[in-house]
Amino acid sequence: MAAGSAFLNVSHGESNRVLPRPYQKALVGGTLVFLLLVPVFVSSYNVHLLNLAALATIAAIGLNLLTGYCGQISLGHAAFLAIGAFTTVVLTVHAGAPFWVVVPVSGAAGAIVGFIIGLPSLRFRGIYLAISTLAMHYAVVYGVTSYQAKVGPSASAGITIADPQVGPVMLSDDRSWYYFLLGIVLLVTVFSVNLVRTRAGRAWMAIRDRDIAAEALGVDIAHYKLLAFMVSSTLASVAGSLAAYYNNVVTAETYTLDLAVVYLAMIIVGGMGSVLGAVFGAVFITLLPFGIDALFEFAPRSWRYGSEIFGVKQGAVGLCIILFLLFEPKGLVEIWHRIETYFERWPFRYRPLEAERR
Repeated sequence: MAAGSAFLNVSHGESNRVLPRPYQKALVGGTLVFLLLVPVFVSSYNVHLLNLAALATIAAIGLNLLTGYCGQISLGHAAFLAIGAFTTVVLTVHAGAPFWVVVPVSGAAGAIVGFIIGLPSLRFRGIYLAISTLAMHYAVVYGVTSYQAKVGPSASAGITIADPQVGPVMLSDDRSWYYFLLGIVLLVTVFSVNLVRTRAGRAWMAIRDRDIAAEALGVDIAHYKLLAFMVSSTLASVAGSLAAYYNNVVTAETYTLDLAVVYLAMIIVGGMGSVLGAVFGAVFITLLPFGIDALFEFAPRSWRYGSEIFGVKQGAVGLCIILFLLFEPKGLVEIWHRIETYFERWPFRYRPLEAERR
């Protein structure tokens, strides 16, 4: 069969390509063009929603590297967001540092804390590791809450941060933020896709699947577990720093355990062990509450109040987790792969092997 077959990889180099098919490259190019044109055709409010999804995507990719690829369960992802946000507060409000200094330093602060929190992973696993990250979450939230209280009564509603300036551009409106965040998301996505194809990525997957066997084969489990925690916490802290600038206000009440569960929902719904799945999940879960609000606009007024009282939006996130775990444990990315495979094989039918269904 000639090289470049539409059905099979016929060389080692072709099998290692990120986008081995021509239509995949065209699809990515078309998607990028579409994303660049979106702010021209939609309202400022919708651009704001996309910005929220972009911020969530950065942190969700980080959590997926830790949990989806390395298999280390974390309930403390919201704490890393808080570290990034409050490091931003300290550097901007008290030190007057510029944007291009604050964001990298916030990421470095997250990496340091991630290293410390990753140390228990060398001894714990499963539920015990989850509990240790949960304890870290409450410790960090207590710390930032105390800091906010010491700033003064004026900070009770949050600490204000001025709009940042990137070169000659002032990030002061949704559209300017959109293009900036789009660039950051693309950089993080490309970095993560390539990272999981390196020795570190292969080591993470070996630890996730068979950690004892991986250690027997010479994988330095301690090194790669700590690396996973550091990379994940760095991305989360960068997302927290950017979110602080975007919202112009930072408050400790934002970083609850609910937020950590929402990020777990993103990688479960999107698909654990997939960078694209983290993107799908972040967009889906971020926009889900706003979609529910839009649906209730057509409902009687009493239903709208009822939706707030009974926590319909929060319940929808939990329901999504349960439904995907039961019926599509590989997430939205698996649905996308099936659609992709259908059109790739069309007009022939494709039935996956039993091993592929598991």
